[in-house]
Formats: sequence, C-alpha cells, structure tokens
Amino acid sequence: MVFTSQPQPKLLEQEFPSQPIPLYDDYAELIDGENTIRGEALIQISWYPFPCVSVKFVYYGKGLSDDIELNLDNTELKLTEINLVPRMKVVLPNRVRYGTGKRERFGYLKEPFIQGRTDSLSSVTFQIANFFRFNISNDYDFEYDEKGNETEIERESWLPTCFHGEFIFEYDNWHIVLAALDYPFEFQERLEAEGGYGIAHICKVKRSDDKTFDLNQGYEIINAFIYYISFVRGIWIAPLYVLGFDAKGDQILEEWRTPTIKADSWQSPDYSWNGDDSTEIVDAFPGFMKKWQDETWQEVIQNSIQWYLESYKHTNGYNTSIILVHSALEKLAWTYLNSNNYISPEGFGKLTFDDKLRLLMKTLNISLLPLNENWEITKLAKERNKDNVSIIGYVRNLLIHPKINQKENNIKLTEIMMREVFAVAHNYLLKCLLKIFDYPYKVDNF
Repeated sequence: MVFTSQPQPKLLEQEFPSQPIPLYDDYAELIDGENTIRGEALIQISWYPFPCVSVKFVYYGKGLSDDIELNLDNTELKLTEINLVPRMKVVLPNRVRYGTGKRERFGYLKEPFIQGRTDSLSSVTFQIANFFRFNISNDYDFEYDEKGNETEIERESWLPTCFHGEFIFEYDNWHIVLAALDYPFEFQERLEAEGGYGIAHICKVKRSDDKTFDLNQGYEIINAFIYYISFVRGIWIAPLYVLGFDAKGDQILEEWRTPTIKADSWQSPDYSWNGDDSTEIVDAFPGFMKKWQDETWQEVIQNSIQWYLESYKHTNGYNTSIILVHSALEKLAWTYLNSNNYISPEGFGKLTFDDKLRLLMKTLNISLLPLNENWEITKLAKERNKDNVSIIGYVRNLLIHPKINQKENNIKLTEIMMREVFAVAHNYLLKCLLKIFDYPYKVDNF
C-alpha cells in the first residue's frame, strides 16, 4: 500500500452568511485577441442568483474615447500575479460602469479555470454550503476494550482544527469523508432567519486502495455524491472550490468552477433527515450508488431526485408539485417493477396509476396507511370507499385533464386538499426512493 499524507486544504471562511469569498484580487490583463487592457481583477465566489464564480475588472481611462469594444466571443483574463497559469475565459458584457477616472466591467467565468495538473490525484477536496445540522459522526467517539477501558477514537481530521462531526461514506473502493466545520451558533441562527448560503462542511474523496485517479474520475463520484446529499438535505447542494492532492498531501490542483447544479438558498424542509437520525444517511449511500451506476437506473434516479426536490418548493401553489411527484412515482414504478420481472410492458400499460403505485409499494413493503386520519383527503377517500393512492391519481387527473362531465365540475380542489395530496405523495416518493436504495431501517417514521 502506498503511504499517503493527509491534505491540508484552504478553507472558504465566512463571517456571515452569503459573504462573497475572494479567490483573486490583484493585477490582471483583459485580452480579446486584438486588444489588451491592463487593470485589476476581483475573482470571487458570489451567491446570487445562485453560487457562481464572478468576475469584476477595473481599469482606468480619462474619457469615453478610452472605451474599447471587446470581442465578447474571445475574452480572457491573464492573472499577472500568479506565475505559470493559463488565461481564464470570461464573459464581460460591453456594459461599463463609470467612476472617477475608472471603468468597471462585471461578468462571470465562462468555463472551469484549472491551475496545476488533473491526473495522478491521491485525493480531492471540496466544500459545500447549507448542510448545517449534520454535525455529528456516524461512529462512536469512544471504543472499549475487553476490560471496559475507554479509548478515544482518532478521527480523520486533516486540518489544524478538529472537525465538529464526521460522516464516512464508502462504496466500491471510494472513500468519502463529509466533515462539519465548527461555526458559531449565531451564524446558523442568522442563516435560519435570513436565508442565503453558509459554508459548513468540507468533503474529501479518495480511493480506499490508494490508487490515483484523474479529475474526470473524481467528478464522477463527486456528482453522484452531490445528488445523494441533496436528496438527504431536501435542497440542492453544490460542490465549491475543488482542490487536488498527491500522495504526499501536497496540493497539485486548484479549480475554480461555477457548479452545474444551481444550489438552493437556505431552507428547512420537513421531509429530510434531522439531527436525531442523521447518522443513518450513510446507510442508504451504497444502495444509491449501486442504482446510480446501473444504466437502467441512473436517469430514473436523477429525474426522481430532481422532481422530489423541485416539487417541495411549490412556489406558485401545489399544482406543479403534485404533477412532478406523480411523474416520479410512475417512472419509479415502471423501472422497478419491470427490471425485477414483476410485470411486462403490456401489463404495466393496462394498469391505472393507482394500481401501479399500489403494486410498487406492495413489492417494496411500504404501508398505505394515511398520514393523518383527520385530513380532508382521508375523509374523502373513506366517503368514496377508496384509499389515499386513489385520491392522488384523482387530483392529478383533475389538474391536467379537462373536466368533461358534471360530476367532475362539482368537485372543488381546495388549497388544503392540494397541500394534503402533495404531502402524502411526496412522502410516498421519499419512502420508495429509500427502499430502492436498500435503506436498512423502517421507513414508516418518515
């Protein structure tokens, strides 16, 4: 086994939520193939409308005649204070803000900017925002010998200060550490009250067999992991500031990239894990990865998690949310039932949505008991001698199909009923995904 040293990544620190984080603030040259403008560049991680790498370029001139019309298809920045780095491709619209003797242009990074090498990586690290509350560990702080003597377990802390908590995920020779940083409680309170973005965790990815890998291979596991922890958290999470290290623990890679996933501002969904059971997030990860790497399942899992997360936002009411969850459940039902030889394509096509979902939940051993006996939809189901599954399908059909008979016109979809239908369907979707990911515990408590 190759000896490896722990990396020592730089932390992206914030004094308050949504505070921009500078990556470069010094002299630079703006080049478009024909023109070169000398000035100063501020490159930073900004947060609105979503986390991105933003660019501000400042240069000086005496009058309007000093302005230069740039070729926006080929605009690059040369960071003159960093040796031996490539130019970074940027988008800086021709809109200029004028100050006293200076010009300011604002834009963003056009494509990932990489310093260093992307191969022979022993580990990579990245940081994430808005994963607060997940700050305990998935193993014990102490272990005991045969005589009952207590010994403190040494964590994988690879920074000068200890982590506040640590989750260890492993799958197919990949080893992931999700470590909580120790932020003041007041920081979290402000985030809860105001929303925004607060960096609270750092992740390390390496191979358990100590083999090296390249950045593309690293992103394959990073992207899968991000989808999984977004599902766990109930909002979109994105990787920030990827660093790469060799076997000696020396940094050999630094990447600035606007994440492809548009991370969400702080929210506290009701349908995610809480502090009491958060250690269990590790246990469904191997099952998730097994499905993620299956050609039959990867797109289905991506779609289901996308619709699971987006449906919870119900920005303009529950109509869209119910349709998204309904679509996810039907797609899961077809993929699971067919891939496990429970039903043929012809047989599946003959079933109503109600029967498809009932069969899926029966094969996954998920209870159809109502979430609340006093809810409107529970009472409506009893009146019609139906169950909640029937009401989900019924409401969805009323939303997307025209009402063509008097019976349908007499039914009013109240806001309360829509909220309850969404809550039940979204809860079914969560339970189905957990069971498909081989979650080893009962899902009735969710």
